[in-house]
Amino acid sequence: MTKAFSYLYEGTIWKIDIHELSGMLAIEWRDQDGLPYFSVIHYRSGRLLSDHIHYGDRWWTLAAVNTNQLFLQHYPQPNQGQTQGLVAIDIHSKQVTWEQFNLQFVELTQEGIAVKQRFSDTNAVSLLEPLSGSILENHTLLNKLSPLPRNIRSASPVHRTPPLPITSTLVGPYFFLETDGKELWAYHERKEDKLQLILTVIQEHNVQFKECIVDRLDHLLPEVFFMVGQQLFFVTNNKREIVSYFV
Repeated sequence: MTKAFSYLYEGTIWKIDIHELSGMLAIEWRDQDGLPYFSVIHYRSGRLLSDHIHYGDRWWTLAAVNTNQLFLQHYPQPNQGQTQGLVAIDIHSKQVTWEQFNLQFVELTQEGIAVKQRFSDTNAVSLLEPLSGSILENHTLLNKLSPLPRNIRSASPVHRTPPLPITSTLVGPYFFLETDGKELWAYHERKEDKLQLILTVIQEHNVQFKECIVDRLDHLLPEVFFMVGQQLFFVTNNKREIVSYFV
């Protein structure tokens, strides 16, 4: 395995979205005051396309990303009458390209952005054109639209054990995922008074790769990694860093 990229942020990673058709990965991270910032990576090449994108207050959050745009959605503040909304930001210039209010983001589809009008009590959605934010269709059903590819897989805890010994200080379960004849095993080991997360790749009963991914942990991680195509992603360093490897 080879490392694709590693990026460290000044705050905690809150949310991630991936647009597989363009190879874009968007990250929302927040500072100590809870203010959101956004970063976009072309994950196949490892290039950081944009960082420290900031818009609005803490009630704005990541909605989606596509080839050229970042979409942020707004939630009403508790006990206040502020409305929901959606904003599009150009990834490269960081400039706002359009804003729409009185609507709720539902999903980015192949036909456009599915949204619900604020006071709608039906299952129908409206369809926005991503580049301009203009309405393409006012009344359609979500199941008539084409979803974007979502081939994200996560390692799951299992009761089975690896085909050969790989640790003598196991703490908690093994996490397992298989791809193209390779077995990916992630697990926690005890190291002095801390824990560390180890990734081991086994192919044809041979260890092809073994490395400590996260060290000095106080607790077991409930989720260890996810995979898109042949690329692994880890959120490490107290949720302040994202690391990726090609399998």
